[in-house]
Amino acid sequence: MRGKSLVLGLLVLVTACQKEDPVEEYAEDQQDVAMVERMSKPPFRPVIPKPITKVDMARYGLDHRGCLFTAQGDKAPVFVAGADEGFMHIGSDLQRFAARTTSAELPGEARSSYTGLSNWIDIVRQPDEGEGGTALHWPARLMLHDPQKRVAYMADGTMDCSRE
Repeated sequence: MRGKSLVLGLLVLVTACQKEDPVEEYAEDQQDVAMVERMSKPPFRPVIPKPITKVDMARYGLDHRGCLFTAQGDKAPVFVAGADEGFMHIGSDLQRFAARTTSAELPGEARSSYTGLSNWIDIVRQPDEGEGGTALHWPARLMLHDPQKRVAYMADGTMDCSRE
């Protein structure tokens, strides 16, 4: 008899534990999912693009394409922006970015956004502020975003669409 009451008591306890509020259970599940998503993001790694040299320009046929973005204080460009594609030297690779044809067209046939395999670039034309910007030479800000939509590189500089 004592064994039956022990089993019955355990069944009542298990049944009571299973009758949680479904709203509360859903909220707990959502918190667990959010925690797993936060934990699964790779750590932030800033990107410092390498300058694109004249040798790179000649080797990869970039010397006749669109505009060159050069960050303030630098002499060599870090991004080549064309009507259909753009290029940036990240790490040991010259990475190709496809121009988003739905993005705004900037002077010199550049686009305001380029998409890569795991990141993308946004270019914003800055106000000229008396610097004499033209359709071939204008101030800009370049931002490289990582896969988690974080800004991995940002620089102000100039877009030069003239070829010497």
